[in-house]
Amino acid sequence: MDNVKTGGFIKELRKEKEMTQKQLADLLHITDRAVSKWERGICAPDIALLEPLAESLGVSIVELIQGARAEQPEEPEESAKQIIRYSRSEVARKVRGIRKKYLLIAALVLVAAALIGGVLLWRSGRLFILDEVVSPGGESRATVYSKRLNGSSFSFEDEISVITEQEDGLQWRVIYGDCTYQGLWWSPDSRKYVLALDDGGESRLCLSWLDHNSESNLNAYLSMGVEATELRKYGYSNPTGWPEIEYQFLQWGKDSASMLICYSFEDGAGEVHTGYFWYNCETGAVEGILEMDGR
Repeated sequence: MDNVKTGGFIKELRKEKEMTQKQLADLLHITDRAVSKWERGICAPDIALLEPLAESLGVSIVELIQGARAEQPEEPEESAKQIIRYSRSEVARKVRGIRKKYLLIAALVLVAAALIGGVLLWRSGRLFILDEVVSPGGESRATVYSKRLNGSSFSFEDEISVITEQEDGLQWRVIYGDCTYQGLWWSPDSRKYVLALDDGGESRLCLSWLDHNSESNLNAYLSMGVEATELRKYGYSNPTGWPEIEYQFLQWGKDSASMLICYSFEDGAGEVHTGYFWYNCETGAVEGILEMDGR
């Protein structure tokens, strides 16, 4: 069926019958908008409407399908064949329409699911995990994220955040700012950990205590401990103060209080000093300083 040709034919027959679109629509129990679409060639009449439409307009179904009056009567067999062909084409058209509709719905559902899944993933922070470190006893877990915590979700800001989950379900959340994560080490007793960060090119160590829900700048405590040791022989009691010392965490001692630290600094003469010492985080004592020969 040529929709434009058939539409023009319907319009011509309707006017011959001196009917309005609404009158024809009322005969077929449809809306006048449907008749208007036929006559404009936008769509074709439904298969179920062919017989009553042809009867209302005084033509045969075949003439309606062909969009013109037949010059001679059609053989019944040929008429039946044309009607069957039209029926098949209409069924195929409807199936394509339904398929497109359901494909569109499926696509919308998938997009909605992806958006919801993305929001849930964002809120959970699973997209931004840098590291997950379980304590030696397995009762606690520290998860390091690359985004800033914002309540129960995460913001767009690139900042290091850590959520520590304990066995009883309690969570401890700390934001460390715009820096680079380098590592996290639990103490043997699973009650504290050291977090290493690169803060603008400088090493930064943080000590977190689960028992007190506290976090401290380990660099400052290490410098206070070191300043009271034999390293004072390098003459840093002058007004310029103690030199900038870079610390690196190496390992925990078995007592869960002492930690092995590597230090490095440059003295007033430009000589670089590097070595190791044990630091007790409970007493603040620095012991066993071993300076390496830098030559």
